[in-house]
Amino acid sequence: MKKILLLVSILFMVALPSFAAKYIKIEPEFLTASQSKNYEKVNETIAVIFSKIKPVIKTDKYPKYYHDFTLVKDDGTQNKAYHYVKNGNAELIYTIDSNELKYISFRRPELQMCRILYDYPSGNLHAVQVFISETESYAFGADGKYVDYTPYVKEVKEKVVKNWKVPPRKKIDILAKGQKDLLVQMAVTVSKDGHVKKCRILKSSKIKELDDNAGAAIRSAAPFKPFPANFFNEEIVIILNFNFSL
Repeated sequence: MKKILLLVSILFMVALPSFAAKYIKIEPEFLTASQSKNYEKVNETIAVIFSKIKPVIKTDKYPKYYHDFTLVKDDGTQNKAYHYVKNGNAELIYTIDSNELKYISFRRPELQMCRILYDYPSGNLHAVQVFISETESYAFGADGKYVDYTPYVKEVKEKVVKNWKVPPRKKIDILAKGQKDLLVQMAVTVSKDGHVKKCRILKSSKIKELDDNAGAAIRSAAPFKPFPANFFNEEIVIILNFNFSL
């Protein structure tokens, strides 16, 4: 039976006063045991981060556009719709579509894997992400509030799967001509009203009919539901993997 795998790494948009420059303390919303079996690790991490955090940083020294910079090796925390570049103690995050700088990230290597994100060019605190594994991560807004995107993402996934008209196995075998890797990876940008803003191929199967088939599933499924009221971001980027070789 065909399956669709989904990996989502969510980046957030929030607004804070641009004049704030010093460290502040924010009371985070801690997770409970019912939300994650790793809640203690996550809570320890956010307690340290939010105990002393800058609400805004200066961004004028960072290059606005990505060109031939050396990319940071993916440790399982990257969203494949972005380029990640090391710059001093910062990690610059550029959109693959436009090569523009979107976020400035800082890591705390002494803590559980985490990423502190700031918007570019405003420098406003954007979000804090805590990663347990490649498939388990938690995000907190600039106010420290936890936002659970899992139910929404699950609905998007289920709707795409429902609208995915997979070609017959025999036809796939004919198209493949012995090719084994038949994965199509799509980056889908969903806006707060549930509409698809962008949909691009990150990894092609090298078979146009299969690539088009994956895109058609997303177009058929859209639009999705508007974001819940507690979502503070304007859009999310979802990575969908269509595996035709199962």
